[in-house]
Amino acid sequence: MHMNVNDLSPLLAYFEECHEGDLLAFAQTLDQTIFMFHFLPEDTFTCLERQNCCHVLMELKIAVMKIYT
Repeated sequence: MHMNVNDLSPLLAYFEECHEGDLLAFAQTLDQTIFMFHFLPEDTFTCLERQNCCHVLMELKIAVMKIYT
């Protein structure tokens, strides 16, 4: 899969629209989401699905923090 700058424009538009361009606020929202994810009912996701979802969210947060710093 080949990415170019145009591929990121929807993501950048989301940051601007929903977080006023504040990547740190977005990272904090991801932290809260990961924390709250653990309070979903046990039968919503299997243990592996829950772990995978949290992993993806954490990787997204790490990528955003690399952009921020």
